[in-house]
Amino acid sequence: MENNNPGIRRTRVGDLPVFAASRQRGFGSMTKRLICFILVFSMLAALASCAADSRPSDGQDDTTLEDDTSETRREPNETTIYYEPDSLPETLNFGGEKVVFLAPTDDRFAGEITAEELSNEPVNDSVFNRERFVEERLGVEIEQFGVKLIDYNKTFEAQMAADDDLYQICAAATVWFSPFIFNNYLQDLYEIEYLDFSAPWWSQLFINEAEIADRLFLTTGSLTLSTKKFIFALFFNKKLAEDYSVSYPDLSDLYSIVESGDWTYDRFYSIVSQIFTDLDGDSETDENDFYGFALEKTPVDTVWSSFDMRILGRDEDGWLSLDINKDKVFKVYDMMKTLVYNTKGVFSEPGSMSNLETKFANGELLFALLQLLSAETPALRNMQDEYGLIPFPKYDEEQKDYFTYAHDQYLTFSVPKTNVNPDTAGAVLEAMASYSYRETVPLYLDIVLKGKYMSDAKSRKMVNLIVDSLKIDGGWIYTRSIGYFASLLRDTLIHNPEGFTADYTKGYILSRTGIKELKTKYSKIWDT
Repeated sequence: MENNNPGIRRTRVGDLPVFAASRQRGFGSMTKRLICFILVFSMLAALASCAADSRPSDGQDDTTLEDDTSETRREPNETTIYYEPDSLPETLNFGGEKVVFLAPTDDRFAGEITAEELSNEPVNDSVFNRERFVEERLGVEIEQFGVKLIDYNKTFEAQMAADDDLYQICAAATVWFSPFIFNNYLQDLYEIEYLDFSAPWWSQLFINEAEIADRLFLTTGSLTLSTKKFIFALFFNKKLAEDYSVSYPDLSDLYSIVESGDWTYDRFYSIVSQIFTDLDGDSETDENDFYGFALEKTPVDTVWSSFDMRILGRDEDGWLSLDINKDKVFKVYDMMKTLVYNTKGVFSEPGSMSNLETKFANGELLFALLQLLSAETPALRNMQDEYGLIPFPKYDEEQKDYFTYAHDQYLTFSVPKTNVNPDTAGAVLEAMASYSYRETVPLYLDIVLKGKYMSDAKSRKMVNLIVDSLKIDGGWIYTRSIGYFASLLRDTLIHNPEGFTADYTKGYILSRTGIKELKTKYSKIWDT
């Protein structure tokens, strides 16, 4: 699990980065100075209007799951943030150079990079403030050119074909990027000045998995909230858990079981497998009934991480190589097939995630496997019963740690070959990411997610565990180029549930061949 917070010191709200920047660099005019102060006061107002329990945690909290004590509570005007300065030179100024992000505009990515206006919503205002702060600090003009994700490839490839420097930074869903790498469209981020990948605002987990032959073409971290929002977790209805705890005592204190390290798949399955009520009285198991657990089939991908199964490793040259425990993969597939198709207390469908959110919010599910962003949906915001969050269970008692999975659509960032001033892009990425680490991510986790939607201290602290446990595998990053082995469990369950042996063999050969061909071709290209 990743430690994103080494060497942290904390400062009060009065030392927010905007103020620090005004001291270090000075604003170019009284108007700009006034604008920045207005932005800061807007953010402070948003902070004050949110939950009092607002301790930041971009991933680390060594406290146990006990209730907050007076020692850890803080009044709103004592809100603290992580502060670790970046290493960008104080005198850095690019003379008004424009830096354009090519980014998806689909709803799930809204407000990730830029915000149109202040809204008194903490995260939106932090993103708005971040853009203005970085522009003033570096002497740049930041813009976003947005396209729907389905049109992203076409737009990006048009720039490459024209050899035109229209977009200086590319942000897109992780899984979309590997063809750009192997078409030689992207610059090696290790060669770009001002990017400090040892800093805590860059995900070392991701970098370790994305690096290939000592090169790095993609990065992510605090700059995007989607690395947090897209994480899957078990949502459970607290009232129903209490009701069923008479028959299933584990439900009386799920948090303690998780904290003790004893939350395993067998323990989870023993609870949910038999919990079922035929609400519509038709003697059928269908969407109109009550279940112990429900999942949309895509989140079956979660078990690659939660059960600590690898897909890709590296060979002696630093190139991709398959690193698969075949026996375990087959056992896990049988477990998932039983869960999805042969367990009365489990409801599964390949449909919309929103259907499960609604069903959970209506009290028709004890557990649901949803993403953290589900907490922001109208269904859960208006849910009458209180709910909690815990990680999907471990594979067995021998597994040491919990691991969580983020859907491979979270945003990553690259610099295209057509960018003639890549160091400017490097400085902008570094400044935006460090700002997000200090302010935007803590706001999201501690005020928006925990403060608004988590009803008690134990639930809020469990969010820390879930976020800290994120596990990333290169199999998802490179799946479009090596064959879709990473989605093998899910795709076979949906389309060919009895054909896993054949699908596994086909997928393994396809991926192994794809990796070999890529290495043969691109080792020569990259070494020239």
